Amino acid sequence: MSGRSAQLVLPISVNPGATWGHWVSRKVTGEVESFARALLDQGGAGFFLWASEGQGKSHFLQACCAAKPGARYLPMESLLDYPPEAVLENAEKETMVVVDDIHLIDEHRSWQEALFHCFNRCAESGTPFLASATQSPAGMTSVLADLQSRLSLLTTFKLPAWELDDFERLLRHLAHDRGLLLSDDVARYLTLRIQRRPQDAVNVITAIDESTLVEKRSPTIPFLKLLDL
Repeated sequence: MSGRSAQLVLPISVNPGATWGHWVSRKVTGEVESFARALLDQGGAGFFLWASEGQGKSHFLQACCAAKPGARYLPMESLLDYPPEAVLENAEKETMVVVDDIHLIDEHRSWQEALFHCFNRCAESGTPFLASATQSPAGMTSVLADLQSRLSLLTTFKLPAWELDDFERLLRHLAHDRGLLLSDDVARYLTLRIQRRPQDAVNVITAIDESTLVEKRSPTIPFLKLLDL
C-alpha cells in the first residue's frame, strides 16, 4: 500500500497481520465484507466504516489496502501535523484513498478542506474513497458541512460489538496462530474478564504466549490466574 506523496516520507506504519487471512468473519459483518470484496474486484465510490474504538476498523481498512496494491493509506492519528495538500497530492491517481480515523480532523479546518477537495477529485477520477470513524457521517457535525455531505454519500456500515461466542472464536483463532490451544473453558474464562475488543484479545493472547514460553506450561485457568488474568 502507498503511504507517501511525491514530496513527503510519512510516519505511516501498518500491522502486517491486518489481512483478510487474519480477519475473523462474523454473521453480522458479512454484508460489509461482501461489499468490500466487490469494491476491490469491480471498483466503486467507496464506503464509510464506523465503530467504537478497538473494534477492528483499522484492521478492516488495512486488509482492503493489502488486497489492493497502490492504495493510499492515511491513518489520521499520524498525519495531522503534516500539510494536508502535500499528503493528499495526486492521491486520486492511486488505486484507492483510505482515510483511517477521519473523525480526528474535527479541529483541523485545513484537513477538512483538503479532504473535501480530495473526495471530489476521487469522485471525478473514479477512485474509491474509504473512510473510518468512531461515529457515522451524520454524527460528524463539527466538520465542514460540505465534507459531511460528501461522506454521507458513501455506503455506510457499522462494525457491531462482539457477542460472547464470536469473541471466544476470535481468541481461539489468535491463539491458534501462535501455536496455542485454548480449551472452551479457557476461552470463556478470558471472554468474561477482558473487554470484548480485538485489540484486547491480541494483547491478552500475546501475554499468554510469552508466559507459556517462559514457564513451559499450557494456558489453563489456574495458570491464567497466576498471571492475574
